[in-house]
Amino acid sequence: MTRTQAERRAGTQAKILDATIEALVALGYGGASTPEICRRAGVSQGALFRYWPTKGDLLADAAAHLLGRVTTAYENAFTGRNVGVREALEVLWSTYRQPDLQAAMELYVAARTDADLAAALGRIEPAHRANLQRIATRVLDPELVRLPGFASFVELALAAVQGAAVGAAVADTSRDVILDALENLVAQR
Repeated sequence: MTRTQAERRAGTQAKILDATIEALVALGYGGASTPEICRRAGVSQGALFRYWPTKGDLLADAAAHLLGRVTTAYENAFTGRNVGVREALEVLWSTYRQPDLQAAMELYVAARTDADLAAALGRIEPAHRANLQRIATRVLDPELVRLPGFASFVELALAAVQGAAVGAAVADTSRDVILDALENLVAQR
């Protein structure tokens, strides 16, 4: 069966996005060059730049692709049931410790000094944050969701876990302190 042009294009784009994530995980931001990504995907640089005009655009789309997979897996961990804060935080913590998500966090750190990457990530971030809020609202116990400041608590929890995930490359000592503090914050409501 012959694939359509749209199917071939989608297949090539998926190969490039997967190769980008592989390069980020294996080599980090500095080693994920476009020649390396093309080598891993088995495509030319012309093919890559046909779909993404800048490396920042490619990296942002790869991050969106990856974040979509990770958030779906996170949400599926709770399918059919509501959970308490501690269980949701434990799963969130382990999610941020995965090598794929560590690579995505590396992009956010690199965006500090890469304006093109920062702009590209800025385009995907609002939808990602809205998706995380939606997931938290769906999986957490409805009594927690109704608490004043719930959305702010979700943002605080994400920021704390993301920051700790970045810092864990140097010293991974904050897990219990952060999770206990976040859990206690909700208990005080």
